[in-house]
Amino acid sequence: MESLNTGMTNKGPTADVAVIISTYNRPKALNLVLEGFSRQRLRPRQILVGDDGSGEATREVLAAWQGRGLPVEHCWHDDRGYRKSVIMNQTLRRVTAPVCIFTDGDCVPLPGFVADHVKFFEAGHVLAGPRILAGPRLTEALERRTDSCFDRGWVWWLQQRVAGQINRLLPLIRLPDGAWRKKKPHKWELVRGCNFSVATDHVRRAGGFEENLYGWGPDDSDLAVRMINAGVRVKSLRCAAPVLHLWHQEESRVTLEQNRAYLASALAEKRTRAVAGFSDEEIAGLLGR
Repeated sequence: MESLNTGMTNKGPTADVAVIISTYNRPKALNLVLEGFSRQRLRPRQILVGDDGSGEATREVLAAWQGRGLPVEHCWHDDRGYRKSVIMNQTLRRVTAPVCIFTDGDCVPLPGFVADHVKFFEAGHVLAGPRILAGPRLTEALERRTDSCFDRGWVWWLQQRVAGQINRLLPLIRLPDGAWRKKKPHKWELVRGCNFSVATDHVRRAGGFEENLYGWGPDDSDLAVRMINAGVRVKSLRCAAPVLHLWHQEESRVTLEQNRAYLASALAEKRTRAVAGFSDEEIAGLLGR
């Protein structure tokens, strides 16, 4: 879109957007994700990896891609347990692009991922993208580099579906923009941390991620609820911008109930700001950039 100042680089067209990737100690998956961003038809100006305390193997992956010219920045803090919200806010402080695309370090973007987020971008909306779940056998093959999900046609994807190694094909079908994408403007459940985008200032006004949420839980939903309460509306990216979500063991659910209770309070109180996140002064400074 014109508002995102799409330009050209010596490696192809670039959009004035920032991709934010969360990760923790999964270097093989992150390597695939960064390869996916290196193959985008429309490249992001910024790629920031919010790292919740990974070890040296992750640093090596990032250094290798930096050496290949990918504009990736490493935002890291020490490992003191699951503190994703904290590192995500540290990462957000380094964003200079007007739009952020959020994803995870185990979600491989297909070549039209960034282009679709830019194409369907609309002021005042958070774009909720889809995912395809990969099974353990396919995930292992991709991470071992004995198979590839890049530049694959329908036959390969259909084979994976028949083999039970992906859960659906629908996100691969391409559908145009239309009013139908905005029929559920308050449906915060559609917004998943593995695939959504929004104007950076909306995230800043909401105070960023809620740092009172520790451990696995609905940090993405909490942010979505606060933005919706402030007037942002949900726009579906169904049948556009898919990611392939690599298989992994379930995270510990030990803090899930308390995090769900926090989300329930955000809904009940119609909260628009994080309780623990960016301060008033910091928000003013970030909005004034």
